[in-house]
Amino acid sequence: MKPTHIDQEQVNAYLGAGHWSRETMVDRYTSYSRDFPDKVACRDTETELTWRGLDQITTRIAANLIALGLRRDARALVQIPSSSREMVLRMALKKAGILGCFAPMQWRRRELTYTCDQIDPSIVFVLPGTMNEDQQLWLDETCADRTGLEFLASVSTAPSDGWVAWSDLADSIPDESAVGRIADRQFKFDEVSLITASSGTSSLAKLNEWPEGAQLCIGRATVERLGVREDDNIGMFAPMSGAAGVLVWVMSGATSCTYTFPSGFNAPDLLRLVEETRITVATTVPVILARLAQEDLGSFDLSSLRAIRVGTGVASLDAARQIESQTDCRVVVASGAMECPGFGHANFDEPAEQRLDGSTGLPLRGCRLRIDDDEGNELPAGQVGHVKVSAPFASSGYWNEPEATARVWTDGWYTTGDMGAVDEDGRLTLLGRAKEVINRSGHKILPIEVEQEIAKHPDVFQCAVVAAPDAEYGEVPWAFVQVRKGKSLSPKALVDVLRSEGLATYKIPARFIQLSEFPRVGGNKIDKKLLLDMAPAVEGARHG
Repeated sequence: MKPTHIDQEQVNAYLGAGHWSRETMVDRYTSYSRDFPDKVACRDTETELTWRGLDQITTRIAANLIALGLRRDARALVQIPSSSREMVLRMALKKAGILGCFAPMQWRRRELTYTCDQIDPSIVFVLPGTMNEDQQLWLDETCADRTGLEFLASVSTAPSDGWVAWSDLADSIPDESAVGRIADRQFKFDEVSLITASSGTSSLAKLNEWPEGAQLCIGRATVERLGVREDDNIGMFAPMSGAAGVLVWVMSGATSCTYTFPSGFNAPDLLRLVEETRITVATTVPVILARLAQEDLGSFDLSSLRAIRVGTGVASLDAARQIESQTDCRVVVASGAMECPGFGHANFDEPAEQRLDGSTGLPLRGCRLRIDDDEGNELPAGQVGHVKVSAPFASSGYWNEPEATARVWTDGWYTTGDMGAVDEDGRLTLLGRAKEVINRSGHKILPIEVEQEIAKHPDVFQCAVVAAPDAEYGEVPWAFVQVRKGKSLSPKALVDVLRSEGLATYKIPARFIQLSEFPRVGGNKIDKKLLLDMAPAVEGARHG
C-alpha cells in the first residue's frame, strides 16, 4: 500500500534530495549475499547465518508463505523474542509482500486484541513456550473467533495439528512458481512495508506505517552518525520490537555488518557476550545502560567494544560517564519517537564533554527541528517549548487511523509531545513529556528537572517524578525512587539534596515512595500512570 500522508510529490522530493533511493532492503541483502556470501550476517545462542544463508532461508520462507495463499499486503502479527529468527522473518515478509507488525513480548491480551482489531492479521507468529497465561488466553479465545485469521505459526516446533511450524517454512523446498512470484510481490521503495508499535503510558499503542524508503533513509543516517563500519559486530541489547532495536537493525540496509542477539538482557550475560563474540557496537536503552554501569566492568574483557548507542529515553549521564571511565567505549545518546526517530543524536566522533553534555545532540541528516509555544509560534534558541520535527525517515502515519494521524502531523511536521529546547548550535535538550508537566497552583514543574536533582544522590539508581492530585494545590509532585543494591535512603536525605542544590521549594516532591523495581511499558519506559495506581499500596513518606 502507499503511505498515508506522503504523496508522490513528496516522494520525488526525497528522491531528488538524495534522502531516498529506489533500492529496498531486499535489494541490499541480495547484494550482500553476492558480495559477502560467507560473512556472518546474524547469530544468536542457537543459530549463525551467513549473508548467503540468510538470503536462501528468507527466500524459502517467503515462497512458502506465498504458497499458503497469503495475499500481497496481508498482515502478519508477530510476538517472538528477538533473535536471528526475527531478523530472518522480517526479511522473508518483505520478500513475500506481507506487512509485519512486531509486538513487544510484554504485551498482554488487551494490547494484542487491540492490535488484531486494527490490522486484521492473516497469520500470527508466536513462540508457544514463551507465552504466559494471559497471552495464551488471547491466542485461544480472541484469535479463534477471527474469520480473517488463516494461520497460526510457531517459530519452533508446532504445538498441535493445524499450526504452521518453522520447519514447514524454513526447511521445505518451495514450489518454483512461488519462488518466481517473489520478484513481483516484494515491496517497492515507495510502499509501506512494516508496521511498528509506539508504546504509550496512558493509552493503547499507536501503530505506525513505515515506507521502505524511510527505513533505508534512517539506516543510512544512523550509520553515518554512529560511525558504523562493514566489519562491526552489532550487539542487539534491546528488543527489535522497540525503537532502540528496530532503528538500529535498519542499518543493515546501509552496511553489511554482523548482528548478534543475546538470549536475554541480564547485564552480566550481556557483558560476557561482548567478551565471547567480540561485539564492537551495542544498542540499548537507558535502564539496561544503568544496569551495565553497576557491574564490575574491569572483570570483563571489553576491549572490542568501541560504542554503545542508547536511545528512546533520557539516559543516565552518570551511568554513561561511569562506563566511559572504566572502558575504551564511547556512549552515544540518541532521542526520537517511533513516529519520527533521529531528532537528536550525538556523534561518535564528538568529545565526551560534548557527547554527554545533557543534550541528545543534533538531528540526523535530513531532519528539521523546531520548538513552538502553546499557540504554535516558533520560539528562539534556548527557550523551552513543544518539540516538532519533520524528516524523510519518519513514519508516514498511523495504520488505519487518519484522524489520529491528522492530530499529530500538520503540514509535514510531527508534534512529538515532548518539551525541549534547542541551543544556538542546534543541539536538542529534552525536558519531559508535555502531558507530564505538573501544575502546582499555577507553578509549572518539569519532572525531569526534579528527577535529575534526585539522581545526583550516589545511592539513587533511578527515579521518576509524577503529578499527583492535591486538594489544596491542584497537583503536586510525588517522587518514586529505586536505590542501588545494598543501599537505603531516607526522604529527609533526598529533601536535603534538593534544597542544597537550590531547587525551588514548590518543586520539592510532597511525597517520596521507594520501589524495588519500576513498572515499565515495553520493557523500557517507566509506566508513570501505573506508579500513581501503586502509590497507596507502597510505603511512602510525606514531605511537610
